Amino acid sequence: MMRVSSPIGDMPFEARSIRLSEGGLQVDGVMGAWPATVSISSSDVPALLRLVAKPAAVAAALITIVGVAAVARSNRKSR
Repeated sequence: MMRVSSPIGDMPFEARSIRLSEGGLQVDGVMGAWPATVSISSSDVPALLRLVAKPAAVAAALITIVGVAAVARSNRKSR
């Protein structure tokens, strides 16, 4: 379950529905005892991409390194 940290404490956010709206993507749910809505517009996309870019680059680099090592090991065994 997602959690929201705020000055009054940590509260769970339980998503109940997700839909496309005029302004973008909307997630409706409850945060603690209150109804809550998260709206993601097209102007939010660059910031979200920046957040996931670094982990994605690290994962791609690790996959490449493991793949190159596996090919090198396979070539050594076949000689």
